Amino acid sequence: MDNKKVAAEVIRHLGGRENITGALHCVTRLRFNLADEARADLEAIEAIDGVLGTQIKNGQYQVIIGPMVGDVFIEVESLLGKTGSGGGGRLTPGAVLDVITGVFSPILPALVAGGMLKGIIAMFEAFGWVSSGAGAWQILNFISDVPFYFLPFLLAISSARKFKVNEFLAVCVAGSLLYPSFMAAVGAGEGGLTFLGLAVPAFNYSDSVFPVILGVGLLSLVYRLIDRFVPDVLKMVVVPALSLAVTIPVTYLFLAPLGAYGGLALADGIVWLFSTVGPAAGFLLGFFMPLIVLCGMHQSTSPIQISNIATLGYDYLLPVSFCHNMAESGAAFGAALRMRDKQRRSAAFTTSFSAFLGISEPALFTVNVVNRTPLIAAMVSNGIGGALTVLLGTKCFAFVMPGITSLPVYADPAGGIKNLALMTLCIASTWVLGAVISWILGGKIAKKTAE
Repeated sequence: MDNKKVAAEVIRHLGGRENITGALHCVTRLRFNLADEARADLEAIEAIDGVLGTQIKNGQYQVIIGPMVGDVFIEVESLLGKTGSGGGGRLTPGAVLDVITGVFSPILPALVAGGMLKGIIAMFEAFGWVSSGAGAWQILNFISDVPFYFLPFLLAISSARKFKVNEFLAVCVAGSLLYPSFMAAVGAGEGGLTFLGLAVPAFNYSDSVFPVILGVGLLSLVYRLIDRFVPDVLKMVVVPALSLAVTIPVTYLFLAPLGAYGGLALADGIVWLFSTVGPAAGFLLGFFMPLIVLCGMHQSTSPIQISNIATLGYDYLLPVSFCHNMAESGAAFGAALRMRDKQRRSAAFTTSFSAFLGISEPALFTVNVVNRTPLIAAMVSNGIGGALTVLLGTKCFAFVMPGITSLPVYADPAGGIKNLALMTLCIASTWVLGAVISWILGGKIAKKTAE
């Protein structure tokens, strides 16, 4: 696949460089915002060699590439130049999922790196292979904590790009939430800070998600409002200063606490749902997960997962997502066994392996959706797998992309391998169920590939 050619063709069939107001990418998709949607030709894009499919969600045009999306996006940025990159542009008002995707996609590599290191450390300690007091492992533990402790800074930069505001001012907003004196007061359990007679709520925002996004969103609005009325000769000095002077106090007093309470409410809500409905909640989430991924909405759960890990120390949702990738892998594998055409069978086996590693969309779009019965197999098997994760009480102890390489993250940092063993049972059962159900339902696939 020629990445530069794919990028050029995608841009051309989206109406050209001048028609693209924003561009970003997630794990497998290029995501675009367009000035004139009528100029986009999705059928032509789907015909490009290297493109797995297209979606339109909340006014955002999504082009599914697969694991090589990062390399293609580099070429997209090069061709678009500064005006087309950054994921901002004129986004659809109120498209919350679009905002969440745009903010989280750029920082996923850092979060995944930290999560994987945490998992490896926990697994080695659980098996007694290393001592937690060893100097090298202490340093590695520091490294694994960095992306989460300084998460507000990462979110500030990606939010600034999304909201089209100065990144360095956005970092200042995040820095206000991590200011040493403020953090020391919070750590000591003290309040006492006031602004114009109003008490500033004391929260630890070091691993928070929503406070900084809300703060940078406000910064973008305030900056544009002030910039509209300040003469050009004073803009450089007056606009940034006034923007921070207005944004940070409002963030301290209202937006950051609101975001913190919102994160706690989400975590409590997930706990309530799974403790009340139990395995039924896991089944429903698992059953509909392929459709959620199909619509490009799966990253909307990332803030909830991070909030759960920050407040509870573990998450309920990531085990279901892990099972989903195994379900897609097993379903594609079962379908491959039914295929008689060597080329299609080879492609199905390849996408099955990709889903096994954690990238499910190639299998979902090129095998399971196209042949239908593997999609049903993936939905049923992941429903059962999701219910099993709840029934067995499996937990994920760090944020990571779900795939076989993320298995170490399921080792309990408190010690023992019970959770790791139970999660292995869940994903193995889901994969086998997906493959068996797909093979049983795959009679039409065999006939189709024989023609």
